Formats: sequence, C-alpha cells, structure tokens
Amino acid sequence: MLIAGAVLVVILIVGTILAFALATAKKQRAGQDPTTLVRVTRVVAVVWAVVAVIGAAVALLTALLAPGVAITMPIREFWPQLPGTVTLDVDTARRVSGGFTEVTLTVEGLDATTRVLWAVSQAITWVVPGFVALFVAVTCSRLLSGAAFTPVVAKMAVTTGAVIALGGVAAQVMGDIAGSIASMQLFGAKGGGWEGDFPGIDNVFDAWLPSATLQISFPFWPIAIGLAFAVLAAVLRYGSRLQRDTEGLV
Repeated sequence: MLIAGAVLVVILIVGTILAFALATAKKQRAGQDPTTLVRVTRVVAVVWAVVAVIGAAVALLTALLAPGVAITMPIREFWPQLPGTVTLDVDTARRVSGGFTEVTLTVEGLDATTRVLWAVSQAITWVVPGFVALFVAVTCSRLLSGAAFTPVVAKMAVTTGAVIALGGVAAQVMGDIAGSIASMQLFGAKGGGWEGDFPGIDNVFDAWLPSATLQISFPFWPIAIGLAFAVLAAVLRYGSRLQRDTEGLV
C-alpha cells in the first residue's frame, strides 16, 4: 500500500504539472477552453481525496473491530521440508536456497496494542495520498482563478511534504511493529509435541512451522518526497515574488 501511495503521489504531481502546461498551450488555440484539463484534474483529485477518507475510516474500523485481522508479519527465512521419501515431478527449475520471509494472514485473538498499531498504520497509508490529492485540488483551483503562485499554495506544499515524510515513516514503522508482535503471538510457540513417526524429518516444528522474528524497517522514500515538496514550495514562493514584481511594472 505504501508503494502504491508513493506511485499515486508521483502521478498526481506529474498530472498537475501536465495539466498546467497543456492548459497554457491551449490558450493559443482559438475556440477551445484552456481550463478543461485542469478542471478534470481537480475533479479526479477531489474524488480521490474523498475515497481516501472513506478508505482510511474503513481500514481503521476493520482492523479495530473485525474478529479477524488481515496482517502482514515477518518470519525467519522458512521453506517447508518434505520427508525424504517424497518425490515431486517438477520442471527443470529447482530451489537452491532462500525461502519465505513474511506472510499475510487473517488472524484472530491479537491483543489491543497490535490491533491499534496496525489499524493506525493502515489508515495512514490512505491518508497520505489523500492529502496529496487535496493539494492537487487546491492547486488546480488556484490555477483556474489565475493565482497559481499565491502563498497558500506554497504553504500547502510544505504541509503536504511534512505529511508525506512523517506519515510514510510512521505507517511503515508502526505496521512493522504490529506485524512483529503478531509474529511473536502466532509463531512464538514455547513448546509442543506430536504423535507418530515422521520418517525423514528430524524436527516437525522446524520442517513445517515458521518461526517468529522481529523486523522493523525505516523507509527513506517518504523523506525524499517530502523534500521534493519543500523544493516545490520554494519554487512557488519564487514564482510569487516574480508575479508581484511583474504586476508592479505594469
């Protein structure tokens, strides 16, 4: 979801720039409305902002209230070990090394801390691109009013960059913490036993049951995009000064 949010951020920014460029070019064509693409972009942005709000609410309430929670959790590198007497008819490809390092499961019985952390992380992944959509909608409105370089757009760009940077990092870290706790709760068995013999397998638990692990990553892409918005804000401020100077010369 975070990657999808990052892609949406890029698409919306590029779409806004493209809308502005094409709208400016269309002014030279007689009989055509130069604001059509900007209006369409604004409508799309508003719709996505509304969808993001609804999605965030649904994700939050589902993770908090549903009996089972679909959650991604890390595990120690795992590959099921089959008994030595089992043979498989496969193609030429064969596994040399490696295995699964994470799983997405619907789990019941998670504690409140895990549910809250996961719920908030999932809600943030909707809020971040939704806030970008709001920025695009505001920018398009200013473009249509002929005031693209007003201070409010620059301030909105700074705020959007901060939301992306802080929200992106928070969503990743909180989601990883929740997943790691869930991994401990689901796969952190203290002991157990089995009946019967399993020829060719030394340890049934190691062969068929993944082991819990802790994995928390710190993403840098939200910070990079946040800095890009800070640069955009600086450009908008510079454009605002140029616009004021130009108006003073007229």
